[in-house]
Parts: sequence; C-alpha cells; structure tokens
Amino acid sequence: MYGKHINYKKYRKKKNGQFISSLNTVQIVCFAIAGIAVFSGLILTLKKMSGIGNRSSFVSSGNNDTQNDSQATTITTTATKTAKKTSKTFSEKEPALLEKIQPDDHSAKYFIVVYKKSQSVVVYGKDQSDNYTKEIKIFTCSTGKMSSPTRTGKYRIRAKYRWRWLEGNVYGQYNTSISDDYLFHSVPYLQQDASTLDESEYDKLGTPASKGCIRLCVRDCKWIYDNCSIGTDVRIVDDSGSSGSGVPARIRSSDYSGWDPSDQWSEGNPYFD
Repeated sequence: MYGKHINYKKYRKKKNGQFISSLNTVQIVCFAIAGIAVFSGLILTLKKMSGIGNRSSFVSSGNNDTQNDSQATTITTTATKTAKKTSKTFSEKEPALLEKIQPDDHSAKYFIVVYKKSQSVVVYGKDQSDNYTKEIKIFTCSTGKMSSPTRTGKYRIRAKYRWRWLEGNVYGQYNTSISDDYLFHSVPYLQQDASTLDESEYDKLGTPASKGCIRLCVRDCKWIYDNCSIGTDVRIVDDSGSSGSGVPARIRSSDYSGWDPSDQWSEGNPYFD
C-alpha cells in the first residue's frame, strides 16, 4: 500500500486509533478471488518466459534426453546444411570436373587423371555416351615433393620401358612416359634388380615424394604399362579425386628386405614364395 492514497470513507476509526475495514464479507471474498486470479496469471506468464513446462524444453525419456518435434526438425535441418557445406565429396564434383578435362580424342580405351591433392591416379573407361566417366582403376601414388612439384596439365602416353634409369642414379620398373620429364613408374630401385627396392621411398606412397614423376607400386604401374596404349590421354590436376585402397604393407624383416610386396612377377620375391 506504499505510495497509494487511502480512501478513508471505507474505514471507520476505533477508539485506539486503528482503522478497520468497513467492507462487508462479500466484498472481501470478491477482492480475494480477484487477487488469486491476478497472481495465477502472473505465475503463468513467468513460466512461459522461463520455458518451464514448455514443450520446447528437454524432457526426460528413460536415460535419454529428447526434444520436441519442432526443435528436432530445426537441429536436423541445421546439421544437414552443415554437412552439405563441409562434406563436399568428390562424387559431387566429379561430373563437372570430368566434363571440363575430357580429351578431344576419344579413340583410346582409357583416360587417366592424376589427382595431386588426394595422391591418387584414376583410370576412366567410357560410358554409354562415349565419355570417360566410369572408374576402372584407382591407384595410390606419389607425385612430386615440394621442392620438385609435378606440373599440372595435359599429357599423353608416348613410350614404355621395362626398366629405366631415373634421376638420382636409381632405376624404375614398368615405366610409362607421358612427357620428356614425367613417367609413371615403380618406386626406385638401387640397381636394375627387383630385390633392391628403396624401402624408405616405398613407405612414402600416398604422399608427395618424387622428383616430379608419378610413382606407384609395381602392381599398379604394371597395370598401366600393360593396359594403357600409346596415345592415351593423361591429365594432372591440382584437385582431389577418388582415393585408392592403399598399397600392400611391407613385412619388416630381413627375409623380405628389398622387395616390393605387390610384385608377383619378379622371380624370387619372398612375398609370393
């Protein structure tokens, strides 16, 4: 009652100086009911503002926390949008990318793309429209390291060599030349001998490690050597493509030292004895 004007007409004064209400019983009950209604309305308003009892709050369901449908929909939609932004997969980019880099000449059986970012080589075959879109083979590779990066661009298979001397006084098996500078070839060997593999370089497959050529395990470079004809178009792109399943792991034992674990064609390879 602080700061309010008292209507003295509704009160009468006792002898001791105190005021008592001159309201009758009915009026008092009405005022009480009105007060309770106002108080209840205030409580409901506060609950709505705080979220207590609202369906948008978390409710217990056994040992889990669940949400109402509207919140779940909002969260699902947000998650879907986030996934679309962050998980741009190669399969979504592939058609547009392949359309841009399709060779002019489609006479060859295959088309090869080297993807530097994913360190992979994809061999494409033709679809029903005679475009190279069907993934035939996917290989894990090593392109040029930072000090000798592999240049992107258009190339074409021009020659093949069973063994070839490579820069660094090393040798490669199953060499497929695509320019004066670049070959598909095996991991280097210290001699022209299949038992002299540089194992430390083999372990780098899947990362940029070469002097510019495209390194592969014997299994994979031999496939290109055997199946991709002279004149096959090759593109090297600074992009990610489908990733290969990796290469066979080496057995770290002296009995297997110096051998490529995928080379089933070299006599004496202990991996295939």
